[in-house]
Amino acid sequence: MSGEQAEGEKTITLEELLARATELREYITVLSNTINNYVTQYRELQLASETLKNLPETGGEGFVVVDRLSSVLVPGIIKEGWAGSVLVNIGFGYYLKTTRDKAVEVIEKRIGSVNRLLDELQKRYKAALDEYSALQGILNQVYAEAEKPEGSGGQATGG
Repeated sequence: MSGEQAEGEKTITLEELLARATELREYITVLSNTINNYVTQYRELQLASETLKNLPETGGEGFVVVDRLSSVLVPGIIKEGWAGSVLVNIGFGYYLKTTRDKAVEVIEKRIGSVNRLLDELQKRYKAALDEYSALQGILNQVYAEAEKPEGSGGQATGG
């Protein structure tokens, strides 16, 4: 092409490419951290659900976890009939006093919501990663051409 751009092509500067790559790298990092947080929440919800399902209704003695890392446990007694009096977090610091079955239902719904959110975040992560990889390819090509004596003038074209 002698000075004219083909229809649909757009010329962008090297600085714009670098800025977009930096923006994508930061976005990918944020998405990765967010995904990791939701994966942790998902696992904790699954553990809570399974624990509630598997606790015997007859109660008994055992140890109760004090912290999220399970580094401290204290002796505890679970009274018979506990399954009719479970507190489940329904969000914003509110708890619902309900039965074990209803608590499991609430937790399972939250698991479903977190799972759908994770699916969406992973799609966004993949799309951002694909775009970032494509930009890296273009930047590598631009740098390779800049090494040549002819040079590319600091601009790249893309569709």
